[in-house]
Amino acid sequence: MSREIPPSLKVSTGWIELEIISEPDVNLTYKGYAPILRVRKLRTNVEFILYISAKSLAEPLEKLRESNAYLFSGIKFKVRKESSTPMAKYEVEELSNE
Repeated sequence: MSREIPPSLKVSTGWIELEIISEPDVNLTYKGYAPILRVRKLRTNVEFILYISAKSLAEPLEKLRESNAYLFSGIKFKVRKESSTPMAKYEVEELSNE
């Protein structure tokens, strides 16, 4: 049985404002299973999956999850990469819930 997966979000050096719309799941990749979240771009309402295995992304997301009753769903944040190099660290900032 196949389920429809949205496209993967490509994060670059520009800020992207997102809302998490799921709890973690896994996606089978060429390296094995990888943890993902379903996210929605706030400006366009387009859904994507966000791979969350990178430590520089996972650690700040965990802090946001802790302050959201230990749930990912509903967290609003913005994300970008520090530079355009392939292994650049992620930068994450919480968005206020308006």
